[in-house]
Amino acid sequence: MITGKMEPAGRRRENWRGVMAARQFVQEYEDQRREELIRATYLEVAEKGYSAVTLQDIAKRAGVSKGSTLYYFATKEELFLGALEWMIERVHRRVEEAVATVDDPVMKVRKVIETIFHNAHESRQFFLAYTDFVSIGTRNARFHDLKSKFYAGCNCNDRKIIEEGMKAGVFRQIDLEDATSMVRALVDGLMLQWFFSSEGTFDDYRRRCERIILDYLTGGRIAQES
Repeated sequence: MITGKMEPAGRRRENWRGVMAARQFVQEYEDQRREELIRATYLEVAEKGYSAVTLQDIAKRAGVSKGSTLYYFATKEELFLGALEWMIERVHRRVEEAVATVDDPVMKVRKVIETIFHNAHESRQFFLAYTDFVSIGTRNARFHDLKSKFYAGCNCNDRKIIEEGMKAGVFRQIDLEDATSMVRALVDGLMLQWFFSSEGTFDDYRRRCERIILDYLTGGRIAQES
């Protein structure tokens, strides 16, 4: 009697595991497809600009049919929002991973700048796509909210580093909110200057960004020690 009852239960467990494995496979496949479409959207916007990109362009770059884009994203706006969110999360993840490798606040600042000024090609792509999305955010609340989320994440990370540096006596005692705002303004401003300037290399601007921010946070002590 016991054996007779256990066999059906065993088969049910096997069937259930098979169903779950199949569902996981489908989910992983669909997640991969979504990311391929999002990456393709990001690259298309960086190359052509938001207004010039079509769903056909994105589908072609991703190697799928145009209908597939509408299967995974109900509208063009949903797809572009997905691309912007992917960009934001990728930047935050890279910065967090880089900062986690060091303990010294000065080194944390250097890691943040090194990550943001990673290389000229990637920075140019990001700048072109992001500024396009920012312009949409002036008229579209959903894009505006995502942009705000990006800056909130950047400010949270910067504030934590600055606060740790002040507590450790490495950074001078200054208003935390002012310092957080200033650091972000310097990063964005120098990236903008590099993009439009015909003078100075990408590495020149990266080094300048690091020097100016550390001079500001330490009152010039880092430059004097160097």
